[in-house]
Amino acid sequence: MAPGIAMGPAFKFKKITFDIEEYKFRITDPESEISIFLEACDKTIEQLKETKQFSIKIYSDQFSEIFESQIELLQDSFFLSEIEAVIKKQKRPAVYAVHQVFKNKKEYFSNLDSPYFRDRAFDIQDLKQRVLNTIFGVAPDYQLNIPSIIFARELTPSDTVHFNRNFILGFVTDQGGKTSHAAIMANALQIPSVVNHNQLAEVINTGDFVIVDGHSGKLIIHPDQVTVDEYKSRMEKSESLSLQLKQEAQEKCLTLDGEEVRVMANVEFAEEMHDLETFGADGIGLFRTEGLFLEGQKLPGEEKQFEVYKRFSEKMGSKIFTLRTIDLGGDKLISEYQAASEQNPFLGWRGIRVCLDEPSLFKTQLRAVMRANEKGNIRVLLPMISCVDEIHESRRIIEETRKELQNEGVATQPLKIGIMVETPSVAVLADQYARYVDFFSIGTNDLTQYTLAVDRTNTKIARLFNDLHPAVLRLIRQSIEQAKSHGIEISICGELAADPKAIPALLGLGLRTFSVSLYMVPKVKRIIRGLAVSDCSEIASNLLECPTAKEVIARSVEFLERKFSGAEFIN
Repeated sequence: MAPGIAMGPAFKFKKITFDIEEYKFRITDPESEISIFLEACDKTIEQLKETKQFSIKIYSDQFSEIFESQIELLQDSFFLSEIEAVIKKQKRPAVYAVHQVFKNKKEYFSNLDSPYFRDRAFDIQDLKQRVLNTIFGVAPDYQLNIPSIIFARELTPSDTVHFNRNFILGFVTDQGGKTSHAAIMANALQIPSVVNHNQLAEVINTGDFVIVDGHSGKLIIHPDQVTVDEYKSRMEKSESLSLQLKQEAQEKCLTLDGEEVRVMANVEFAEEMHDLETFGADGIGLFRTEGLFLEGQKLPGEEKQFEVYKRFSEKMGSKIFTLRTIDLGGDKLISEYQAASEQNPFLGWRGIRVCLDEPSLFKTQLRAVMRANEKGNIRVLLPMISCVDEIHESRRIIEETRKELQNEGVATQPLKIGIMVETPSVAVLADQYARYVDFFSIGTNDLTQYTLAVDRTNTKIARLFNDLHPAVLRLIRQSIEQAKSHGIEISICGELAADPKAIPALLGLGLRTFSVSLYMVPKVKRIIRGLAVSDCSEIASNLLECPTAKEVIARSVEFLERKFSGAEFIN
């Protein structure tokens, strides 16, 4: 879902479909089918290169990374050999082999618990469709004649790029998530979008007049005139507010009583780099690097990582660029480092534990980071720390890597090292951990699930997960107090940092650095500017004494309504 309101005629975009069952027969000439497949890969790669260049012309290099990762997959020998093996061993046509291998890969990603990695399944589907289209010699119709709201079962990055941007009013899809590449692009391009799970893409007709409300997720078909007038008024207000918030976000963020607060951005994709200035981010508080490790079939080498990190570092200039080292494990595993099946993967082999057990994986990333840190603005964040020994061992490997580069004649800048505060052991003993690191970053999503013993991906107990639980707030307070006592910086990069209900409490607890989704930066800055630290300190003290999360939320909402009566931006 991307925020904003759009209204206009629907355009029903249909994917080309194939009956793969017709191609389940046995073949007698596998080599011929392999040639068909490899030729289709070559043609698809050329098409992707053209799409990338087309995208650059319209959107600069904002989305180049998406198409580059797809090209890399089609050039990966391990992946190609999987499809060739189906053709040879099962004696199946190229079409069937492509369908089967891509289907298996899509199912793998679809079954992961993390929404971020489930959304990678749509990228796999996009590539499969491209290869099959090439084999069959067909192409989808992207022709828009008038400004329209596009309806589709799903939209891939290449679909999004090929439509005429001037004619796209909005997107409505039956499938997809907020972390899919198409959703990221919709956000970046400021196109209102909704994921509608009622499968309306099948029943809508081209030309039907519709309203898309990306703020609430509503979709209205054939609205009456009263509704149209109401949404026209809301569109004008929303566009005006959005522009105003972006303009304000360029200025320093000061509370009513003059305290400066930094609002940095959490980023995952290279294409988000181009919006950092537009949305007024004061730096990057969290760059999730594991996306680089799960896009293709093989691990990204030192050079690939170096290029991405260097681009971000150069873009940030004098601002902080916080790079979290690979947070694999739990629901994020790659084939080279698949662990045995774990009963409790979120309590198992993940984060820094993987890196310390696989030092070559860790050192490759560290080498890329150190080489990219020419401006000295990169700092490293270690995930899933649960004991001091992990910090000592990490620092040993970091220093060893620095010396190896130095021996090779590569100069390196000093590298600040921080840790995620996401296990209760770190929060409880924050005074001990603060002695060995340069900064803390609180990951409230994991800290909450570990503190409350609630798996945040389990829908059966989702009602029990609440990061405004008083126990979580007390651990946050303790972490902030100890960080300040030891003179190190502390920020929050979990979803709590962008929750309007939490912002007064966090300010009152002493937090002065927030890190939120890039597109939430202007909104968070506006809320902070409307608050006084003195008032927030009082409400924070009261909230810490609440017995339940429900009471915390009720008091927070009441406080916000007093401060921002009728303000749309806090909803």
